Amino acid sequence: MDKKTKAGFIKLCQFIYLTVSYYFQNNLDASASACTFGFIFSFIPILMMILTIFIGILHASPSIIDLISNTVSKYTDVFNIDKIIHNIGSGISFSWVNFILAVFIVWMARKLFLSIIQGLTRIFKTAAPPRPVIKQLLTFAGELLIIIICTIVFLSAFITRQIFSLPVFNSVAERLPILFSSLSNTVVNLALYFILFIFTSAAYKFATGTKPQTKVCVICSGLCTLSFYISILILSIFLNKAKYNTIYGVLSNFIILLLEVYVFFSLFMFFAQGIYTVQFMHPMLLSELYLLPHHDENLSIKDSARRLLFITPSAIMSRENTFFYKCGDSIYTEKDRAECVYYVADGSICEERNSTKTVYAKGAFFGEFEYLLDIPRQGQATAVTNCTILRISDEEFSELMEKTPEAAAKAMSKLSLHFKSLNI
Repeated sequence: MDKKTKAGFIKLCQFIYLTVSYYFQNNLDASASACTFGFIFSFIPILMMILTIFIGILHASPSIIDLISNTVSKYTDVFNIDKIIHNIGSGISFSWVNFILAVFIVWMARKLFLSIIQGLTRIFKTAAPPRPVIKQLLTFAGELLIIIICTIVFLSAFITRQIFSLPVFNSVAERLPILFSSLSNTVVNLALYFILFIFTSAAYKFATGTKPQTKVCVICSGLCTLSFYISILILSIFLNKAKYNTIYGVLSNFIILLLEVYVFFSLFMFFAQGIYTVQFMHPMLLSELYLLPHHDENLSIKDSARRLLFITPSAIMSRENTFFYKCGDSIYTEKDRAECVYYVADGSICEERNSTKTVYAKGAFFGEFEYLLDIPRQGQATAVTNCTILRISDEEFSELMEKTPEAAAKAMSKLSLHFKSLNI
């Protein structure tokens, strides 16, 4: 494995580790559960809104009634479909009662979208400013988007079915009935996953508040939809719905539906966390670097693996912030201005201050003391071996101290130990 491939593999492993660890740190599994719970309360109101749109379409295009009649013909023993269609086509009167009911339905449907917004807020809260009004608008926009997409997909399915019902396709359908039957199922499944893809793409782009790149949103949305499709296939292998009878089948299918919804929102939150990791990989890696356990500590297997994974920060090293020193070269001298903090990416250095020498090996930060106190350098640092040093700028280190309480606590601990050694 060449150097470039190795660096890319390490970066991928770091990305996966950060995404998974922050997923559980932000308690996103609970957010997925909240979205599933919101789905229960919002499903019927959203369905009612979609049906309201459909009823309006029926007045404009009565031929769609034939499609609905054919679809639900197997239920004619339970209720009179002809009477229902006649009532729909007879016209709808509008009153203030209808308006109040419409507002109430929309208000009930907000539960699901509010849960989604709250879950995304858990991820992007440190990077996105608070926007209570915007969140409310996004909630209603999400409802509207779902309704519009479902309506478009329904009309597309109707148009497709009308096309395949033309005489030119009749002879083919008679010879290959299985093909046309599977084609119909495929169109329905593709429509469902297309809705999920559009929904996740829009949510990632507009509901996060950090303006991620459209390309990143589309890729993560595609991965989320594909992962959900694979998950459904795996579930279908172990769960055979055909074995359920009428009574227990309804309850069992409902439970399976909720499980599938939970899986989707778990994947949705996971890839949202992935977008955050892509956007803020630099400060997240810097935080992991600063919080790495020391090499001479009694490390657990987890800490040892974490140190091994993050000790070489290839993803944030560039020509502008990476410097190479030969053995004996001076990194800084006494009275120099403390404008940055240093990280030993390779090799080792020796810092001499007040006749006390301290050696820093690979994986160690140095130079924080003077930087935090905003005073000139109180000693000098010299390369003990050929080494690679990463310079952390004033802006980067200040952001680290501000947004990562654990890093700030560690920096204060270092200052405390230093003053303690001076008997101050």
